[in-house]
Amino acid sequence: MIRALLVLLACLAAAPLAAQETGGGGAAYVIGGIAVDTAGKTTYDARLAAYRIARAKAWSLLWNRLTGEPVNRAPRLPDSALEQMVSGIEIEGERFSTTRYIATLGVVFDRARASARFAGTAGALHSGPMLLLPVFTDAGARTLYQTKTPWIAAWARFSEGLSPIDYVIASGSAGDNILLTSYQTQRSDRPLWRNILNRFGAVDVLVAEVRLTRAFPGGPVAARFIARHGPDGTVLGSFDLQTNAEAGLDAMLDQGVRRIDQVYADALRAGQLTSEADLTAELEPIISAAPDISGAAIDLSGASLAADVATPDAASWAAIETALRATPTVTAVALTSLSLGGVSQIAIRHDDTQEVLRYRLDRNGLRLDGTVLRRKQPGDVAVPEPESLIAARLVAAAAAAASPALPPAAPLSAAPPPATPPPATVPDAPAPRPRDKARPEAKPADGPVDLLSGTGPR
Repeated sequence: MIRALLVLLACLAAAPLAAQETGGGGAAYVIGGIAVDTAGKTTYDARLAAYRIARAKAWSLLWNRLTGEPVNRAPRLPDSALEQMVSGIEIEGERFSTTRYIATLGVVFDRARASARFAGTAGALHSGPMLLLPVFTDAGARTLYQTKTPWIAAWARFSEGLSPIDYVIASGSAGDNILLTSYQTQRSDRPLWRNILNRFGAVDVLVAEVRLTRAFPGGPVAARFIARHGPDGTVLGSFDLQTNAEAGLDAMLDQGVRRIDQVYADALRAGQLTSEADLTAELEPIISAAPDISGAAIDLSGASLAADVATPDAASWAAIETALRATPTVTAVALTSLSLGGVSQIAIRHDDTQEVLRYRLDRNGLRLDGTVLRRKQPGDVAVPEPESLIAARLVAAAAAAASPALPPAAPLSAAPPPATPPPATVPDAPAPRPRDKARPEAKPADGPVDLLSGTGPR
């Protein structure tokens, strides 16, 4: 008899979990931590009564979380309506006897059915996708996604479907670890933040930080929680929590996650989670016109070019971007996907043919091979000058040759002598000796004597 009862209880405990799995997992609202203590004629009756109480409590809490209104303002719904919205019950812990049931339960609401109850509600808001950066500081070391911290695990346990904030959490891949660092959370560089947000499809960034202070190993742990927003790290709220032993660390961090999420939800309703327009808008004109780079042959003459470029670090990309912008044919450059330590994708706007673009890039130290852009390497054969540029140069030379020749320097060489005449009293230098023989012929018969020329009576 007792064995049959245990089998029945095991089946009842498994049924809600199966219902949750078929309910869609991520497409659900989850309210956990609901304490119940019920009694009945049998354990089964006490359990069903606990489920009914948990559903009613969870509905009020869900209303409060998504609208910001008090719990007692939640609409009164009959048990039948709550049963239709609830897709499962999670058993977080339980104790029971033959007539009593004590447990901590979680209620899983079907997202689509529950959301219909909030249609037209003034307080019901939902944010755009927000990149979440959970910074964990322990023993003075700041860590983000480089290691699996207890803080990241706490956010993983938190059901983001319950929150009005649409959190975007990175996977922690090698590229993420290079790009998302604790140092990055302290930088306000808008272009780099713009590239990061574009990579993760987010419109803004939220930094949730926790700083642990340990009294001694295994002893009390104090934590300082800080909720920040935006590239400048604007502090929206902070609070302190403490646990008496290391064993209570996870529970404390779970509570910290819920309270930080509440800070962000309150900021959303207060209009403080507004995203800067230039964080996502600048890439739109180029991206919208950028072609698909998946095709083998793409005709991009006079439009935009999408290319792949290796970006081992931020400095390498900065150097390539500088060289691109210095190329005469290029009019605009933008990152469409940044992957430091990997291959990024860029969109290049140019005002000439792709053949001319490749030639200009080669002259500027870059090599464009199909849709791959790289630094020019020693030994690379120079890209020949396009025939269109050669023809344009020959036409310009022929036009210059056919133009009437102007006297190149005639106006300068034929310039009149200085306007000031030489002094009238200063004759030419004395004539050479052959002129002295002709002096008697130049001697006047009479008249005034010119003492300077040496003529006159002796």
